[in-house]
Amino acid sequence: MNRSAEKKDLFLKFIKRECSTEEVQQVVTDIKKAKKLSDVADIEVINDMLDEYPDMNETQADIIFSTIVEADAPSKKKFYFWKYAAAAILTIGLVSSYFFRSNLVSTTSEIVPVVATAVVIPKIEIGTDKAILTLENGDIIPLEKDGGYVADNAVSDGKELVYETQNNTKSEIIYNYLTIPRGGQFKLQLADGTKVWLNSETQLKFPVAFIKGETRKVELLYGEAYFDVSPSSDHNGSKFNVKTQVQDIEVLGTEFNIKAYKNSTAIYTTLVEGKVALNSMNKTQYLIPNQQIILNTENQKLTIKDIDVYDEISWKSGLFSFKGKSLKEIMIVLSRWYDIEFEFSNKNLENVKFNGVLLKKQSLEEILTIIKETKFINSYEVTAKKVILK
Repeated sequence: MNRSAEKKDLFLKFIKRECSTEEVQQVVTDIKKAKKLSDVADIEVINDMLDEYPDMNETQADIIFSTIVEADAPSKKKFYFWKYAAAAILTIGLVSSYFFRSNLVSTTSEIVPVVATAVVIPKIEIGTDKAILTLENGDIIPLEKDGGYVADNAVSDGKELVYETQNNTKSEIIYNYLTIPRGGQFKLQLADGTKVWLNSETQLKFPVAFIKGETRKVELLYGEAYFDVSPSSDHNGSKFNVKTQVQDIEVLGTEFNIKAYKNSTAIYTTLVEGKVALNSMNKTQYLIPNQQIILNTENQKLTIKDIDVYDEISWKSGLFSFKGKSLKEIMIVLSRWYDIEFEFSNKNLENVKFNGVLLKKQSLEEILTIIKETKFINSYEVTAKKVILK
């Protein structure tokens, strides 16, 4: 049997959940070494098909395997989607317990495992595409699934709001606000063609049209947003500027992520492509790709570090990527997406660190079950809009 056939047989065994822990790791290794990578659409198909288990048959598994190994290679820019697809596959069903147990990180707090207590959790809704558009005249327009919106210069299908490509010939700029509530996410295309992905609990102030020749300005009032900026070369050299509460970010045409939540004392700016200049307190700091700058809003201290940017931006691709994150940090992220509060009955649990990749389309019960299976939490209790971790 040649190596390709062996890989295929092992993958079929993986689908049937007949793999040992070592075999699961071999499947992961084979996937990561695949010379040809699938694109975003293929990844979504793979995850959807895996979700249908145990009804999956061998023919469907063959299709998935072929998609993984034989798909046309995408551009280098899309590589990171595949990196997370391999991890995301492992979150499905029983395989997730193998993956997450193998990725635990030791903590400074010693916690004695206790046999988990079964808990029935009330229905908690998974986050969806939704937003609230506020026009300059004060009109409020809900944007959500199955709810379209059409205006003179904008249209929405409930998942994305797109403004007509145009330049404002007037000196007066009209601003709109897009607010993403807890339990929501949304995509926005500005009038200059810039694409913005907005995470839960976020608000962006933006013009409905930009003045030709002038700097294109938007303001992230709070929350998290990923920008894919239309290059200056397409706009007569005009720069693009993003303002937050204490800093300005100037770009020429690039991709970057800003996280500036109201309950945080730090603003995180992560550069994926291009170059940005961050201006704060009369200081200018430049970033290069794969760097993150952290601004402490209390003392104005700036810290720059090299990071894996795709851990930071996986949220826009439907994933939670937690690398060495404490349970407290993880629960803050989950609270925004599932619109529910978390409480630790044992404060030592807050510092327990965890590695893993989770799907945003998973139910909260599935995610809590995975974390509970690590034995670092004994049980959880749901009361009204709060989850208590014990």
